[in-house]
Amino acid sequence: MEFIQEYLGIIVVGGFAAIIILLIVILRYNIFLSMFFSSKKFRVTGSYVFEPSDNSKKFSLAIFNNNVNDTRIISFGFIYKNYSLDYLKSYRLKQNISANEKTIIASRDCIGLDINALELKSVIKDMNRGKRRISKFRTFVSDSSGITYKQKARLVSRQLALMIKDDYLAEKAEKKAIRMQMKEEAKAIREKKRIERKIKNKARINKIKIKFRSIFRFKK
Repeated sequence: MEFIQEYLGIIVVGGFAAIIILLIVILRYNIFLSMFFSSKKFRVTGSYVFEPSDNSKKFSLAIFNNNVNDTRIISFGFIYKNYSLDYLKSYRLKQNISANEKTIIASRDCIGLDINALELKSVIKDMNRGKRRISKFRTFVSDSSGITYKQKARLVSRQLALMIKDDYLAEKAEKKAIRMQMKEEAKAIREKKRIERKIKNKARINKIKIKFRSIFRFKK
C-alpha cells in the first residue's frame, strides 16, 4: 500500500497514457478495416509531384479497386465543368496494352498514371477562358457496367490554382515591364524630336543672322 501511495501519480499518468495509446491503435485499426471493406467500389486519389533533378511537375493519379473481384474499367481521369478528361488511352499506351486487351484492376490492387502538370494546367486555362478561379474539380473512374465513381481532387485543384496564379502574376509583371519599356521608348522619341527641333531652330536663327549680316555689309 505504501508503494502504491508513493507512486500513485505515476501509475495514474501511465495508465492514462496507455489508454490513449490503446484508443489510437483501435481507431487506426477501425479506419483500416473500414477502408478495406468500404462499400465504395473504387477509390481515386490525385497528388502533385515535383522532381527537383529536372524541375518537372506532374500529377499522379491512382485508382484503387476496393471490390473483392477483379474489375474492368472503361475510362478514368478528371471531371471539370461537366467535361471529362479521359486518360485511359494514355495509360494503355504507356502500359503497352493492345487494342484487344481489357483494362482490368485486380481485387485490392491499383493502377497509376503520371500526368504532365503543365499540359493539364494549359487545358484548364483554356476551359476557364481567362478566369483564374478553379471550379469544382473531381477525379472519376467508370467500370464496364457503365457506373461512374467520382471523388473530389482537392490537392490537384489547389495546385492548379497556385500554378494559374503564378502564371497570372508572371503575365502581370511582363505586361508592366512592357509598359515601362514603351514609356521609355516614347520618352526617348520625344527627347530626340526635341533635340531635332532645337537643332532646326538654331539653324534657322543662324540663317537669319547671316542674312542680316549680308544686308549690312552690302550697305557699307
